[in-house]
Amino acid sequence: MSIEIRTRFTGMTYIATVRGEKQTASCTIDASHAAEALARKLGLAPGRLQEQPDLLNPRERTTFTHPGDLLEEVANG
Repeated sequence: MSIEIRTRFTGMTYIATVRGEKQTASCTIDASHAAEALARKLGLAPGRLQEQPDLLNPRERTTFTHPGDLLEEVANG
């Protein structure tokens, strides 16, 4: 099951969210660091994220897709 992590730039911080999840992650460096942090919180392998930039607002919004592999599945697999 594919997972979509969305990041937005607000207040000098990138905030990552997943629809239906209460957990969030933030980072002041860039959107990918915020998405990776949230992936780790959710038990997902952060190296499997694929960036899908918003062409109209590339700095403000970025979406990352993940195939849904858990960290344990990638390590054992």
